[in-house]
Amino acid sequence: MSKKPYTYCLIKYMHDPQVGEMLNIGVLLCSPAGDFIGVRLNRHYERLSKTFAGFDGEHYRGIAEGIEKAIQKLQPRRDVSELFLLNERAKTVEDVIRFISPDRGMSIQFGPMLAGLAESPEPELEHIFEQSVLAQYPQKVKTGRDDEQVWYHYKRSLHEKRIDTYLESKTFTSESYEYKFDHAFKNENWHVLKPVTMDYATAQTIQDRATRVFGEASALNGNIEIGTYYILLGEPQLEGHKPAYSKAKNLLNKIPIKKEIIEENEAEDFATELAGYMEEHGVIT
Repeated sequence: MSKKPYTYCLIKYMHDPQVGEMLNIGVLLCSPAGDFIGVRLNRHYERLSKTFAGFDGEHYRGIAEGIEKAIQKLQPRRDVSELFLLNERAKTVEDVIRFISPDRGMSIQFGPMLAGLAESPEPELEHIFEQSVLAQYPQKVKTGRDDEQVWYHYKRSLHEKRIDTYLESKTFTSESYEYKFDHAFKNENWHVLKPVTMDYATAQTIQDRATRVFGEASALNGNIEIGTYYILLGEPQLEGHKPAYSKAKNLLNKIPIKKEIIEENEAEDFATELAGYMEEHGVIT
């Protein structure tokens, strides 16, 4: 496979322009040759809150969502290759930056444009993010992989079938409950894809996470908007945690709404089946 050129920049958070201190929070990458524009942001802001006095977590989350939504607007629901042909837009990451303005308060700074070659731009985005952003945060006992990393595993197969470009966020509400899904599509009802890591440092945490997911999904029981609840599992890497993982799956299978539980070795088959369903029902055009 030939390597494709790409440009990228680091996204930095600056709390006080007068002081000028910044921390890396994300990566923006653009590859017309690879039909790809993508952004990866760190939603966890523990280090930011410890570093900057008066840090506003809600404001930061709003900034992150603003960047992601701005990138989504540059990716209409058709082949991304068409996007690069429209008015000769988005040839480099600097062009992408000019199209988005997520934070008028100047808390966000985009670093200088850098370039490289990669067989596939999306894994390269993840690699740069891990090396340039996550590596600067102190490591502690936590999940082996978080939900975003589990989603990335499934997204590779979904991207090959063009499914990811048809997904959007959806919030379900009731008198006593509100829950937002980042990945959903509508065909009469809303079908949601929820990545769930089970790759934790302790077996008890695996069970606790399954219990939380069970409660969240059960709260949606009776919601007429809900179609199928797809749970995309990330299995534990530690062999000793496999029994806890089996118990967690048993609990998730008792969720009282229509659901499908998908495991990582089923990602490609799942993408193929889901693409067929979406094409049959006119979701993918």
